[in-house]
Amino acid sequence: MFDLSSGLWIGLSVGFFICLFISLWGEKIILIFAKARYVTDDELLINQVKNFCTHIGIAEVKVYWTSVYVNNLYYVNSQFGKPTLIIGKNLYQSLTRNELNSLIYASLLKIKSKEAQQRSFASLLFFILYSPIYILQNILANKASVKILDVFLYPAYSLKSKIYEKPNDVFDFDKIVGKHDGLRNDYVSALFKIAQLPSIQELSIGSLLLNDLVHVKNQTEDVFSKLLINSVSVTARVKALK
Repeated sequence: MFDLSSGLWIGLSVGFFICLFISLWGEKIILIFAKARYVTDDELLINQVKNFCTHIGIAEVKVYWTSVYVNNLYYVNSQFGKPTLIIGKNLYQSLTRNELNSLIYASLLKIKSKEAQQRSFASLLFFILYSPIYILQNILANKASVKILDVFLYPAYSLKSKIYEKPNDVFDFDKIVGKHDGLRNDYVSALFKIAQLPSIQELSIGSLLLNDLVHVKNQTEDVFSKLLINSVSVTARVKALK
């Protein structure tokens, strides 16, 4: 593989098959790590998602529960897969119906604009590149060694932060959601509530996949705070909306 005469072509072939695999089955990989299951016990929720899809003009979106990452809502899509919403059980119980609907509507807008697809692809690519570090963190018993490994995650978090946490892009999207008078207040309220909920399983390998497929991140003590990479604050987003 490292031979200069053939290594390039081997590397390109491996990269091609990785990208093809992600494009075909990306959302299924994420569903496995989220331990997701179909929503079958809330017909009103399913019908509401279908109504929003019809209103926005997108194909059917599957809706799942997750009992692992319970404090957020995740939007997932892959190039040749089916768009998906993954709703944390605790978040579902913490939000009002209108607040949940505002997040669902915003998520469907992300799916329609292909941003969910781009985020899902990038998250899976970084997951493949950096999963050995997460595996080592779980194997090592020495806490000092685990903290040192956090440094190697900096490129992944820094790049993704520069791509997805640009304040102007975040503010512009919020304004699109805020144009709907019936959604604005509930959307803001939902963002505040999510930001106050603690992050769950943040040091697990699956968090590298799901961390960027959200509208706002939970309270966290993970590598973001250690490496001084911060997301756009909810307070700043509310000020921009006003």
